[in-house]
Amino acid sequence: MLIENPYRPGAGHTPPFLAGRATEQYHFKRMLQQSVITENLLITGLRGYGKTVLLDHMKGLADTAGWLWVGNDLSESSTLSEDRLAQRILTDVAAAMSQKIASLERNAVSGKVRPIRGMDPAAFSFSALMAGYEAAPGLPSDRLKQVLASVTALVQSLNYNGLILAYDEAQCLSDKAEQDQFPLSMLVETVSALQRRSEVAPCMLVLCGLPQIFDALTATRTYTERMFHVMTLERLSRDDTTAAVMTPLRQLMPPLRCGAGLIDKVVSMTGGYPYLIQFFGKELVEQMLENGGTLSADQFPSAQTFERLDAGLFSARWNRTTDKQRELLGLIARRPREFGTEFSAQELEMLRGSRDEASGNISATLVALCERGMLYRTRHGRYAFTVPLSEAMITRRLKREQSVVESWEPAESKIDPARTMPPPLPAGKAAARKAQKWSWFR
Repeated sequence: MLIENPYRPGAGHTPPFLAGRATEQYHFKRMLQQSVITENLLITGLRGYGKTVLLDHMKGLADTAGWLWVGNDLSESSTLSEDRLAQRILTDVAAAMSQKIASLERNAVSGKVRPIRGMDPAAFSFSALMAGYEAAPGLPSDRLKQVLASVTALVQSLNYNGLILAYDEAQCLSDKAEQDQFPLSMLVETVSALQRRSEVAPCMLVLCGLPQIFDALTATRTYTERMFHVMTLERLSRDDTTAAVMTPLRQLMPPLRCGAGLIDKVVSMTGGYPYLIQFFGKELVEQMLENGGTLSADQFPSAQTFERLDAGLFSARWNRTTDKQRELLGLIARRPREFGTEFSAQELEMLRGSRDEASGNISATLVALCERGMLYRTRHGRYAFTVPLSEAMITRRLKREQSVVESWEPAESKIDPARTMPPPLPAGKAAARKAQKWSWFR
């Protein structure tokens, strides 16, 4: 019998069972009932907390409620300038409109809905939308408002409740005053202006990203805090974690057999982190299959499990760090537990116990690690890791690297010279050997 592993560790892969997040789903359903949009949505949390999974689930809720969902993942290249962001949005609008219009036309042919009359689908192609954007007067925000207003008018004529602009990886969005580019301000201003117009369909903004997006938003406009409902995702409760582990596994039992002690160990190892639920769940099923369908608690996890965890969740960012940054990361990983999850440059200087030039540069190194995606600023002067369990992964990585270094130590430091030195040659032979003047590379 072929058994497919149901667990799906990875970036944004939909899990076999979405545990928890009931409160977040309930609040989003209430937001979809707004006739006048006064509340937009910001989903934030650390890496591996299930932000993208929740965002995808909300797309289904919006579709069911009759909203047109337009969205994508943002990147540094698509947010370099106001024009680049506008092009990203119009590309996504054109793709969503094309898909919906084609679906309506198919249903009209089959008689499920009335035929679409008085509308030219070509008017909402990407080339047409960009042409309208480039021809409109004013700043990029003025031009984007004009094009999106025409889109929302069509959304209204197609009997949709409204338009949702939803973007993941929103931490890529920020204003760049030194380059005279303000893409985040443009997006917030555009959506806010559309929400104040009564003649167009409602337009809601949904952003999803790492915690630093909140700082960027509040720095953009004074009113952004009033525009957004912030959902900060935390790790799951133990009951929700148990349900997330057990629900997919129960469908494989039998032929697999998994005792309560092993389940409890897996649940404890995940710590409630959604990514780790999928990772350790997959490792559990794979290891059970390798052992004939059964496994005891002391056999899990295998020696290679943590190596795969570090490689999948941590290695890419670690490999981009410098020796100086790794030294500081090691100090952070070894700090006492009473320091909590956050830390400051002053606390790290105190732990280091010195005030040399290196300790004076701790603040600059912390900023650089934020740019590398290892850390983020929780509040003024305070930092935390972006990936859960980073301390344990850093400790394991540094220990492995130290083992490799020690394995290449000079032989004389490991071997007793008295046992390895050859016996001295007799005087005559020694003189003859010296006279030969060997040169191995001649």
